[in-house]
Amino acid sequence: MGPARTPVVQPRRRRALAPSLLATCLVAAGVAVVGWLLLLLLKGTVVLLAYAVGIAMIAVPLLLSRRLLRGRSGPDRRERLVTIGTVVIVGAVLCVCANLVDDHGWLLVVLPVAAILLSRAARAVAPAVRRIRHR
Repeated sequence: MGPARTPVVQPRRRRALAPSLLATCLVAAGVAVVGWLLLLLLKGTVVLLAYAVGIAMIAVPLLLSRRLLRGRSGPDRRERLVTIGTVVIVGAVLCVCANLVDDHGWLLVVLPVAAILLSRAARAVAPAVRRIRHR
């Protein structure tokens, strides 16, 4: 027997790191650009719709208020006035929210959540208000 031979270890062939990092960075940048454009498009659409609906909710009831209140008196007139006032206030709130979302895009997520929480709180409080009102 001859001397023991040590196996020859071939060096592993490594893939180049730079091309894979570059490809990953390009994909991440592409996703970021597409996400940003979608956010701007969505934000712009929401702001435009909120302004349109808000202005309509202010203008239409005020322009039709004489016709809506004509011939009414007492509690019916008061109820209609409260309804008109509520619609105008909601329209003004929509316009303010549109302005805020236009300035701060992150509110696009926060405001709907706040609206849902407020509506749930109003539903929870409504029975107590009805009991107080009917006393």
